[in-house]
Amino acid sequence: MGLRAKPFLIMFTISALLFVAIVIIDLVTPIPPREHLRALRQEVAQLRMAADSCRSALEEEEAALLTASARLDSLRQSINYYESLDPRGVPADSYEVYLEVFNAFNRGVPVQEALGDTLQAHWQACLEITERHNALADSARAMAEEAGLLDNPAAREPAP
Repeated sequence: MGLRAKPFLIMFTISALLFVAIVIIDLVTPIPPREHLRALRQEVAQLRMAADSCRSALEEEEAALLTASARLDSLRQSINYYESLDPRGVPADSYEVYLEVFNAFNRGVPVQEALGDTLQAHWQACLEITERHNALADSARAMAEEAGLLDNPAAREPAP
C-alpha cells in the first residue's frame, strides 16, 4: 500500500465511523411526539395531493376510454349494418366503405385495450396511494390523541 492510500484509508475509516455514530445517535435519540406528528402531517398532506392528482388523472383516462368505447360501438353498428344489407354478404357497391369501417374498428380495438390496461394500472396505483394516506392519517390522529394534542370526543364522558 502506497503512502497516498494510507491517508485516504484513515479518512475513509474516520468518516465511516462518524457516519455510523450519527446514525446510532439518531436511532437512540427519541423524536419528540410533536416533531414526529409534524412529519406525519406533512407526509399525509403530500399523499393527499398525490391522491387528488391521481383521481383527476383517472377521470381523464376514464373519459378517454369511454370515448374510445363509444367510437368502437359506433363502428361495430356500422359493420353490422353493412353485413345485414344482403344475406349473401356485403354488397359490392358498399364494400369499399365497409372495409374502411372494418379496418378502423380493428385499429381501434388495441387502442381501447391499451386505454383500459392503463386505466386499471393507474387505478391500482391510486388505490395504494389512498390506502397509504388513510393509514398515515389514522396513525397521525391516534398519535395526536395519545399525546393529548387532539381532543377525542369519543373518549369524553357524557354530561350528566
